[in-house]
Parts: sequence; C-alpha cells; structure tokens
Amino acid sequence: MVRTARVLPAFLRDPGMRALAAVLVLGSLWYSFPVLGLEVLIAGFWPIQVGLDVVLALTSWRVSRDPAAPASTRRFWRSMALAAAVFTVGDVVQTVQSAADLTVGALLSGNLHLAFIVIGVSMPLWAMLTHPIRATGRERLRFWLDAATVLTAAASFLWAFLISQLMGAEPSLLVLNSLLATIMLIIFFGIAKLILGGNAPFRRVAATIALVGVVLTAIGAGLDGLGATEHPALFMLASFVPCVIMAACPRAQTVEMRLTGPGEERRRRKPFSLMPYGAALSIYATGLFSLATEGLSLRSWGLVIGSLAVTLLVLGRQIAAFLDNAMLLRRLGEQERRFRSLIEHSSDLTVITDRRGLVTFSSPAVTRMLGYAPEELLGSPMQALVHPDDLPAPAGGPWQGRVRHHDGTWRYLDVMATDRYDDPSVSGLISNARDITEARAFQEQLRFDATHDMLTGLANRALFHRGLDEADGDDLIGVLAIDLDDFKIINDTLGHHIGDRVLTVAAERLRACVREDTDLVARLGGDEFAVILRGTTAGEASATAGRIVAALMEPATIEGNTLAVKASVGVATGPARTAQLLLRAADTAMYDAKRSGKGTLAIAG
Repeated sequence: MVRTARVLPAFLRDPGMRALAAVLVLGSLWYSFPVLGLEVLIAGFWPIQVGLDVVLALTSWRVSRDPAAPASTRRFWRSMALAAAVFTVGDVVQTVQSAADLTVGALLSGNLHLAFIVIGVSMPLWAMLTHPIRATGRERLRFWLDAATVLTAAASFLWAFLISQLMGAEPSLLVLNSLLATIMLIIFFGIAKLILGGNAPFRRVAATIALVGVVLTAIGAGLDGLGATEHPALFMLASFVPCVIMAACPRAQTVEMRLTGPGEERRRRKPFSLMPYGAALSIYATGLFSLATEGLSLRSWGLVIGSLAVTLLVLGRQIAAFLDNAMLLRRLGEQERRFRSLIEHSSDLTVITDRRGLVTFSSPAVTRMLGYAPEELLGSPMQALVHPDDLPAPAGGPWQGRVRHHDGTWRYLDVMATDRYDDPSVSGLISNARDITEARAFQEQLRFDATHDMLTGLANRALFHRGLDEADGDDLIGVLAIDLDDFKIINDTLGHHIGDRVLTVAAERLRACVREDTDLVARLGGDEFAVILRGTTAGEASATAGRIVAALMEPATIEGNTLAVKASVGVATGPARTAQLLLRAADTAMYDAKRSGKGTLAIAG
C-alpha cells in the first residue's frame, strides 16, 4: 500500500493529474456561471464530452499495456479503453445530431446515443463480473454479505434520486430509467466486487476516484429528463464532473503504479472493508433527511425499507464475524496449547532475551538442562551464566559455550540465536539450545585417544612426532630416547597383565620427572618411551635423564611382586629446528647406553 505521504506529492507533480484538475475547476466554473449564454454552453457540451472520452480511452489503454500486470488486470483496463472508444463514437454522433438544434433538447440522449452507452458500459461490466476474486471458504460469505449491503444501499439511492422521481412520468421514460437504474446497479456490483474481492485491478486512489465517479453519474442520471429542461446548466455540470473524474481514474492508476514500480498491481488486502459500513451510514443519513423534509413519502418509504434491509445485512455480517472470531479464538487456543505442549516436552531449551540481555522467556527445559526454574531466570542477564572464557556470546547465529548449571558445574550448550528484535510479537533474541556436554566429552575423548596411548595415557608416536615437527627456531631442546631393560623377561615370566602394570608405573614416574607444562612424554610402542624437553640446556637434559634412570630403578610392588625396572636413556640436545635429527641421535645414544650397561644413560656426541 502506497502511503499518503508519497501519493499526494506525486499527484500534485503529475502533469496529467494537474491538467485534469484544471479542467475540472474551469469546467465547473464554466457551467456554474454561464456568462456567455445557454446556447454557448449547449454548443460546447457534447464536444467536451468527446474530449474527455478520448482522454479516458488513451489513458486506460496505456495502463492495459503494462506487461508486469496480471492478465485479468490488463483485460479490465483494455475493456475500459474499448468502452471509452465506444463512448467517443456515441458522443460524436450525438454532437452531429444536436448541432442543428442548440436548445435544451439537444442535451438529451437520442436512441442511437443510448445504444452506444449500453454497448460501452457492457464491456467493462463484463470484465468486472468475470474478474477473479481471492475470497475462499467463509471469506466468500463475508464477501457476499458486504456486496449485498453495498448493492442494497445503491438500490435505495437509485430509488430515491431516480425511480421515485419518475413515478408520475410517461411509462416509456419510467421503463427507460428503470433499465438505466438496473445497469447502474450492476455497475455498482461490479465495482463492489473488485474492491471487496481482494483482487482489484486498480490501486486504492484509482478505486476511490472510480467509485466517486460512478456515484456522481448515478446522481446525475436522476436529473436526466427532468433536470435538463428545468435546470440545464446544473444538468450539464452534473454530467461533466463525473466524466472528468472517470477520466482521471486510469491516470491515477498510472501514478500509483509508478510509485511502487511495475508488477505490484495487487494492493495489500485488509482484514475488513469500511465500504459496507459507509454505505449503511449513507443510506441512514439520506433516509433521516428525507423523513425530516418530506415525511413518509414514496421516496422515504423506499429509503426506510432499504435501511431495514441494510441493517439486517450488517447484522448478518456481524454475526458471521462473531462466529469467525469464535472459531479463530478456538483455533488460537488449540495452537497455544499445542505450542505449550511442544515447549514443555521439548528436550531443547528456548530462551528469549531483550536488547539489554535480560531473560523475558525461558522454556521448562531449563530445569532439566540447567537446574533452574523458568521463573528464576526472568529478568536476569543471561550472559551472567556464560563462562567468562566463552564471552562474548554472539548476538545472532550459531554458538557453542559453557553455561553454569544450578549446582555450579558447567554444561556445554550448542546454541542457535535468531535476531527477532524487530518482530513486535517477540521483540528479542530467540536462542534455541541443546546440551552437548556428553557429546563434547565423547568427542574430546576421541581426540585424546587419537593422540595418546590407551594404556599409559601418555602421548603416542603421532603426537610425539607432531611435537618434533612443530619445534622451530634456535631455542635449545632436549630429546630423550628411553627403553626399559629386560621388559620382555617380565612379560614372559609374570604375564602381560603384570607387564602392563609395569608400563603404567613407568609412565607415572616419567611424568613426575619432567615439567608438566612444557615437556612432552610419549610412549612410542612396546617398552619404548621418548621425551621432548623444551627450553632446556645440555646440563638440564642430562640431569632430567639421570632422574628418570633413578626413578625407574625404585622397586615397585605389583600384585605381590617387587620389581625394580631399569632403563637405558639416550640424550641429545640442540636447536629446535633439528628436532628430528636429535631424535635419531638420542636413539643412537640409547643403544650406546644399553651396550655399556643396563640402567645407564648416554649423551649423544
């Protein structure tokens, strides 16, 4: 829907609308103040009508050529253009016929002119009656009640301003005007259908202009015959004004289409229309005025009957609305219960926070997931529960982090946050979270198992070589190659389970001999171990190797067996960038230690 703040300036700037407005003002003054005499007015009446018909035809045809408009919309405006062309021919015929007689009788339509009017009106009328509507189901009932209200009001107006005025006139005139009233009523129905059907081929301003034009045409028709002889200037004014207004309708459509761009032919549907209620108020006001001025005359009786019929239709419409509201409330209640059930039994947690980060809603899953009652979190900052190392949590999108449980522990949550601050029904950040603590622990265990020895918990060969590859620069590092002496004898005599316990004890003692934060102890396989000493010196590396040899020699009681494990250790130190070379040197030194005696160390030369 185009806002008025945009439409009004566009209409004021449009040269076509300004020209038509000028024609309307000047023409109204021309007919209201006939300073040049009645004959001059009569002589120019039909040629002016021809000019307005041409404008209507051209502007309607232009709208019908919009390729972005739906086919039904283009068909409607094409029918308007063809109707205007027929009106043009009819008015030209009437101009020729009345040229020789510039009396009041020249203002009245001849039979041929009336035939052209009927043919012209039938074209857009057929397009209106066959134009598709979007109302379905119960919407159709509301549509027909609204349309019936508008038609009843229109019929009452036609009775008051046309038919009742001719009750004493000649039968032929009464029949002719009754036919005209019927046609006008069908036209009213067509327009009401387009406006109320939710699929109008014109925009809001264009629809309003068309409706005003049709209403003024109907009022002007009441002056036909009687008004032409008694008040010819008023008759011409009443015929001129609706024609100018109708000519402005397609131009208004063009202006509105230009504002919103091509292809936006369908205006936004409103949940209700004020048109039936406006029609009801109009018929009530007209009826009251007629009763006050004429009493219970024939005209007043028709308006009273029309008012009663409109009242019944409006009541029916309200009853239908009440039933629809009751049904909608029932469905809304069902949806709320369904939503509440989904929220209450969902394993995922849903939290809504406002722009300040305060919790405005928390689903019951927060109790199962974090140990809090939902009402405990209301009004509290959600960020206060997030682990400091995982802050700041993002304002939207996926996020994983630790959230404090009610018992003080931390739970890992996988969160998808959606920014709905601009949604009035939410006005917050929606966060849907699931507990991934166990899954994350399992993943971390898998990652640990991939890089560590299952028996001893030490780094495995892959992690050890990665540590060597990552070593770089000129900083000194030390590499120790360690092999347990006579381990095969323990396995063969006492069993593999005792051998596994020996490896476990050896791993614990190795860890105790190095720096926990900087050094890396690994089991390369079997009874082979290795150590990377970062940021060390040759002396410190030798001292560490000595501590390892001494620690492993300490007797250990395993299932009643007192065992003293000896180890041969090779030591190599050098720049970090030569780490792989240092490993080979340490390995060679370790074999030198074995050859020189068990439980000793050797330093690479």
